[in-house]
Amino acid sequence: MKTVNILDVEVSCFKRNELLEQIISWAEEGTRKTITYVNAHCLNLSARQSNYRELLNQTDLIYADGVSVVWASRLLGGCPLEKITGRDWIYDFCALASQKKLRIYILAGKPGVVQHANANLTQQFPDLKIVGWHNGYLDKDSRTHVLQSIKETNADVLFVGMGAPFQEQWIAKHREEISAPVCWGVGALFDYVAGQEPPVPGWLEYLALEWLWRLIVDPLGKWRRYLVGNPLFLYRLFRRLLTGK
Repeated sequence: MKTVNILDVEVSCFKRNELLEQIISWAEEGTRKTITYVNAHCLNLSARQSNYRELLNQTDLIYADGVSVVWASRLLGGCPLEKITGRDWIYDFCALASQKKLRIYILAGKPGVVQHANANLTQQFPDLKIVGWHNGYLDKDSRTHVLQSIKETNADVLFVGMGAPFQEQWIAKHREEISAPVCWGVGALFDYVAGQEPPVPGWLEYLALEWLWRLIVDPLGKWRRYLVGNPLFLYRLFRRLLTGK
């Protein structure tokens, strides 16, 4: 598996179809793997949180969820990356999972969101086996219940959508207890699937301005991530190029 080092995080060089084929193969084989993504925000977090950076580099596969990471790989001269966001792959994955009869468990989102996401996916993919779901806000009792439910339902793939770095921390803390072979950190993906987050207009995405749309939709929640975070990511990237640090 080829990777490119971006700010001390090893990002795997996969195209979307290759990524899905690999994950489906691991799930079918029962191979124990953990998958997550990085974007500029994740790499900013990892630059100042060494524990999070260590968790990322212990992950079996990290893919690029953001055009800034793709551009960074080109500047650094590594293997080519492709931007792979959840809304680009979730429906293709569900089609493949339906064919392969894989069992899916969803642990994500606020209370109510995951139910809407489940309903939307099963309406579109009647043969999709979503064997369990729970919101991503867990106390001690609900955590025990979820881990037991994942085991009892024989889930092949567990989606964990808590946002970075919380989902990676939760996965690492409980990975030995998680019976599902494939454990996949997916951020706010199921907010999108549930219709809670409006899709990015195609022309903005074409211009690599998805961040601007996110900022417009949620200015209070996203201003720091984009207005401070994006310039900071560029600063860190060019400092690495010029000084190696």
